[in-house]
Amino acid sequence: AAMSFTGRMFYTGYMIRKKQKQPSASARAVGLSALLVLLGSLCSLAAQDYIPEYRPGSEPMLLTGLWHRYAGYIDETAAQSGLPSDRAMVPLRESIFATPTAPVAPSSYRYMLRISGPPGPHSYTLCVPDLRDYRTVSVNGTTLYDSSSDAPGSPMLYFNSSSDLLSIIIHCAPGAPSPATPGALVSVPYFGEAAAVDSSKSLLTGWVFVLVTFFALGGLFMLVLFTFWRKNWEFLGFSFFLLASALFYIFKYAALFQSIPWFLGLQRTQEIYVASMSLLLCGLSAFVYTMFRAELPRLPMRILVFLPFLIAPAVFLLPSGFLVVYRLATAYSGLLAVGMLALVGVELVRGNPRARWLGPAALPWAASIVCSAVLRDSFTSAFFFEPIGQVLFAFVAWLMLVKKVGDTFESVETLSDYVASVSTTVRKFIPQEFLESLDKSDVTDLRLGDHVRKQMTIFFSDIRAFTELSEKLTVEENFAFINSYLSRVVPIVKGNGGFIDKYIGDAIMALFPGPNGPDEAIRSAIAMQGKIVEYNGHRAKMGYRPISMGVGIHSGDLMLGVVGVHDRMENTVISDAVNLASRLQAISKSFNISMVISEQAFKELEDPGLYKYRFIGKVRVKGKAAPVSVFEIYDGIAPDLFERKMKANMFFEQGMLSYYQKDFAGAMYYFKRVLDIIPEDGAAGFYLDTCMNKAAL
Repeated sequence: AAMSFTGRMFYTGYMIRKKQKQPSASARAVGLSALLVLLGSLCSLAAQDYIPEYRPGSEPMLLTGLWHRYAGYIDETAAQSGLPSDRAMVPLRESIFATPTAPVAPSSYRYMLRISGPPGPHSYTLCVPDLRDYRTVSVNGTTLYDSSSDAPGSPMLYFNSSSDLLSIIIHCAPGAPSPATPGALVSVPYFGEAAAVDSSKSLLTGWVFVLVTFFALGGLFMLVLFTFWRKNWEFLGFSFFLLASALFYIFKYAALFQSIPWFLGLQRTQEIYVASMSLLLCGLSAFVYTMFRAELPRLPMRILVFLPFLIAPAVFLLPSGFLVVYRLATAYSGLLAVGMLALVGVELVRGNPRARWLGPAALPWAASIVCSAVLRDSFTSAFFFEPIGQVLFAFVAWLMLVKKVGDTFESVETLSDYVASVSTTVRKFIPQEFLESLDKSDVTDLRLGDHVRKQMTIFFSDIRAFTELSEKLTVEENFAFINSYLSRVVPIVKGNGGFIDKYIGDAIMALFPGPNGPDEAIRSAIAMQGKIVEYNGHRAKMGYRPISMGVGIHSGDLMLGVVGVHDRMENTVISDAVNLASRLQAISKSFNISMVISEQAFKELEDPGLYKYRFIGKVRVKGKAAPVSVFEIYDGIAPDLFERKMKANMFFEQGMLSYYQKDFAGAMYYFKRVLDIIPEDGAAGFYLDTCMNKAAL
């Protein structure tokens, strides 16, 4: 069968090369998969009769070598010499690849194992799945389990030995499963040092949980996707395949759970496992059919898809149902593998894009099967390699289907782009948040005079010395600079819950609705200052001078609405609070500081202690009868300046306290100390000049 399958694959490769000058990568993957399957088959046929070796300290090994079966029971004393009690008995050698059968007469099975490594006693563990089905288990004549005295429980048998050759003997009652051919389940006895077995079993239990969870969640996800998009039957087929895989691996590794009470109550685990194998084959058939249903004849493919549905109940209904169904399922799985890979090869020739996905995906699956066949004694190979190959196959198939979803949505979006282009362009000039504030769903709903009164935080920012900077640039360079600057800072405003009301040259006016507006505005300003520091590093590499910005923040009531005339309207904000925020930004420029906020905004902060700030006095603002208390927040500025401000903050606070106590001489001392640390501090310089003038009077 392997040679026939390989011949088919080479013929497919020949056809691909005939149509193309060079075979595609997917064609090479299919051909390599065929060679790997053939190699695995040859390796399994090359199993030789030898005494395997185990080195203490290595991973546990599966006892998959050749067992010797004897009719009747081996005498325990004779067992120590490795000979049966009756020399006329001829050993019947069986391998794990034989068809699972149960002897009709009492039998004994012997497995020889050589121990290589440092001499001395070692603690070993022999795990015998289905232990409750056997009569006795002994090692070198020492009985580890006796069904007449021991209650069935954990299959883990612990013993100590210093011998370099172990003779493991299992006595089977009539009808008990053979340890040499234990059946379809992965229930082969395995052996190793006690610590290594315990560690490996814990790792394997976690692996089974991850494996089952991956397939189960993936299947449920694809099932949900199908419920919302029922025209795509491949989602349903793939969901069926994944869910059946989860069930399949639960029972494939059933030997792991034999110490769990509820699992011990399952009397027909072999039959349940074979039924789950049939469902897995049905799921794989359904997936292949739904993927290529347009290219395949319907009636034959439907028969192949639903045939496992008929096989599964037979395991419980037919006499000797387990043996019949196991052979049917094994034959069907080989037929399905050959058919699926042949189909992928044909579709590769036709240029089917889905085959380009599934072709390379078959490579790791085939490689894992080969590794499992070559490394038959390896605990890791037996329990990890083949599932990993199937996981990779399922993952690639999942990516293919997700890409289909993305491509479909992309097509729909492309068709609707022209319809939405005009509306999208208009929305770029009018913020969505502005529409929401006026309770409008679209710009077409706006009317002249629409307005609403709201409590918001107003944010003004401006680039320092922009006029001087712009005079040295061309018109094109000016626009490029402004757009480069805005592209860095505007997303920060939007990311913190605000929206841009308007651009005034290089200045930005933003609004932050809601009770957390002051905090959101301050976080935006801090992030913008950090972005300016980063931007200046980029400008320095290009040979440009650094820039700086100032921010003014205030909270208050405002009127937000539409002004203008019928043929030329504009969204705007009208309020005294807007004027005050603009004046605070001007104060930041005068004092050469980065951020100024009003007392009103400061009081509305959730926790002012989260920020580094200082009170910079009460200033008179045009249009206000009473002076306004203002604060500087200096988070986000350049690290060197931040450290100097933290160092000088105590002197500045003492200077402000002396100033308002009219101790101008003391205030002058403290402000001079501040200027010694921060010569460019405009606030300290302003108050020093004021104190000097007042002291002179």
